Amino acid sequence: MMRKPLGRGLDALIENTLPEAETAQVLFVPIDEIAPCPWQPRTHFDQERLSELAAAIRSQGIIEPLIVRFYNSTDPGHEQYELIAGERRLRAARLAGLEKVPALLRDLDNRGALEMALVENLAREDLNAVEEGRALARLHKEFGQSHDDIAARIGKSRPYVSNSIRLLELPDAVLEMIEQGKLTAGQARPLLTLGSADAQVTAARAIVDRGITARGAEAIASEHRRKRNGAAPRRVEDPNLNALAEGLQRALKRKVRIVKRRGKHPGRIELDYYDDNDLTALASMLMGQRPGAAAHV
Repeated sequence: MMRKPLGRGLDALIENTLPEAETAQVLFVPIDEIAPCPWQPRTHFDQERLSELAAAIRSQGIIEPLIVRFYNSTDPGHEQYELIAGERRLRAARLAGLEKVPALLRDLDNRGALEMALVENLAREDLNAVEEGRALARLHKEFGQSHDDIAARIGKSRPYVSNSIRLLELPDAVLEMIEQGKLTAGQARPLLTLGSADAQVTAARAIVDRGITARGAEAIASEHRRKRNGAAPRRVEDPNLNALAEGLQRALKRKVRIVKRRGKHPGRIELDYYDDNDLTALASMLMGQRPGAAAHV
């Protein structure tokens, strides 16, 4: 799903971090004089996309300047700069063989540097949910900003900020799935309601393996909560049927219930599924077909 773009520009979002009289100065800065940004929220860079950007830079140059601040202004003979925004452009410029890059020189404190780096990435939709949550958490913990303050600064809602930070409460194994693109924030967020880290990791793996949607993930979380609250369905008393149900659960990797009726009334077998994709996979297994071979629901 495409995220709604930010409605304001970078300058509008961080206008309070700059003195009123300051005007940005455009420089052509040697690449070797630019130090990495310690506030860069992004940690994953797609090498194929970097190569594509490098090819575009060789052809057209850098259209949008990077943003830097002074790194060591106490030594005028050896001025260096610290990158604030534009790390993809800087990395691609190195791949393209450029010696200098255009940059806007800004006078920013550490909080302003982090805000600008974060907002630029949010505007470009370059961050995964974990990177975004960690950057927002830094604004909250290191700079004492409330969730309301952060939301106002980056052009998002307070629930958006709170939910992004809370996502970091998930186990590292689940966060790694999000960073690798295997799991979306919408699929992972329902797992926060589960009772233990083990249950969260198990559910996350099931969601990834079965291709379960965010709505299906909510159903899994609801089922776990129902069991935790003692509302699990009553098991049949017949030990043979219990053993059969457990065997089917292991084979099908899902909850199985066998309902035995009295007299000549027919019994039934109930199988859980979480969304249309999961139902299709279940139908394939029951009909002895390869995954994806059954007709789509």
